[in-house]
Amino acid sequence: MLRILRVVPFYAPAYGYGGPVVHSVNISKQQAALGHDVRVFTTNILNHDLISKELPKFEVIDNVKIHRFPIRYRLGQSHFFITPSLLSGFFKYDYDILHVHSYRTFQTIIATMINGHKKKPFVFSAHGTLRNMYLLRLFLTKSKEANRMRYFDYAFKNIFLKTINRVIVNSKHEKWWTLKFDVPEEKIRIIPHGVNVENFTNSEYKNNFINKYKPNGKIILYVGRLLRNYRHLDYLIESMKTISKEYKDAKLWIIGHSYDKDYESELKSIVFTNKLTNNVIFVTNPSREDIFGAYQAANVFVFPITESDSFGIPLIEAGAAKTPVISTNRGPAPELIVDGETGFLINKDDKSQLVDKILKILDNEKLEQKMGQKANELVLKKYTWETVAKQTDKIYKELI
Repeated sequence: MLRILRVVPFYAPAYGYGGPVVHSVNISKQQAALGHDVRVFTTNILNHDLISKELPKFEVIDNVKIHRFPIRYRLGQSHFFITPSLLSGFFKYDYDILHVHSYRTFQTIIATMINGHKKKPFVFSAHGTLRNMYLLRLFLTKSKEANRMRYFDYAFKNIFLKTINRVIVNSKHEKWWTLKFDVPEEKIRIIPHGVNVENFTNSEYKNNFINKYKPNGKIILYVGRLLRNYRHLDYLIESMKTISKEYKDAKLWIIGHSYDKDYESELKSIVFTNKLTNNVIFVTNPSREDIFGAYQAANVFVFPITESDSFGIPLIEAGAAKTPVISTNRGPAPELIVDGETGFLINKDDKSQLVDKILKILDNEKLEQKMGQKANELVLKKYTWETVAKQTDKIYKELI
């Protein structure tokens, strides 16, 4: 049994923060099931706009001990949550392995500095955060956020790189930019993200989704955050002009939390301008159960990957639900999709190719089922949390 201390700036129920939260919750649960003593140090952030005073400071869920240290100050709208009492946790509880998630956070600074004295094995999960400014496309800007990141790296990067023992990245693509961040290759290990397959195959979620939203016709699904210059959803919406001519009742469901209301309004304006109000549906405050059900109800899932993605969690979630996927042939997508077998890879911003592949699946029910089955088999083979936990355990054992 190992005493594992996990340090992460956000934790359940703050699922709006995406991959790091989902990963931290599930890997902690699996490691506890393997017999380890797992303790989590996190904050009381609830979503992007709310610091909660109601979340318990300590609770045990699935045998994972969760400590929430209150946020006393937040740097703008960044992920830099200052939690001074976090220091007391490090002095009160000892550990065999320190596992920290996400760079450029207050929690990572404290964990790094204290562990520099304790000299315990230090594992870091990057979640796409270990990259230079030019990869973040902020180096030409004069924004406060860009300047903060520059100052952070200038003051902290060398200390951090000297202290870490292993860095876990989710894909070969993420490994490339992690090397560009000057992390030695011998310290890097690739472990993909995982998925709870049972959530995406439980028909109760599908039935609840159908009863709640009453969808009709073919379902083209997008799941993800609504952020400008991130997924090029305008191209996806405009593709419905052609698709709706072939399938008048086909609908594009855009499901995900909206963090840019102006962008959301612009997308809805594109829908209105193109006379697609009957063919595009927005669900901007979905529950996790809504998402589980939507994946199962969909005929095809479309998720335009970008170079800035370290992984593509929605692609394996769709695969778990036996739904064929379409994405761009960029970033990590070629590592996650077997082109022509579990889904299709297309060129970036190629609307005609996007329309062609969507229609190819909608026109052929056998192809839809075959691709969905192959996608599910791939997920079961490579992307379960049990597999991820065992691979992470191997890294721990390298250091003990």
